[in-house]
Amino acid sequence: MADIDDWDDNPDWSDHAPRALTDAEKLTVVRAKLGLSQQKLADLLRIPVATLRNWEQGRTEPDGPAKTLIFLLSEHPAELRAWLSAA
Repeated sequence: MADIDDWDDNPDWSDHAPRALTDAEKLTVVRAKLGLSQQKLADLLRIPVATLRNWEQGRTEPDGPAKTLIFLLSEHPAELRAWLSAA
């Protein structure tokens, strides 16, 4: 059994600040959290699936209002899903 106090293989990351997720990464994470396909998330957001795919793959950037929606979705995925589903 390994010695629990042996931390040689566990580097100290305290000096490394994590970077913020990109909009593309946020969308991918939200889809995974909600268990949605690209088509289902695009339907929920009422956008073409090609637009969502382009955002996720970094081919295009969402505009201002879409960035706000992505931010809200990443912060409150379940709530926003419920709100958008009811609309």
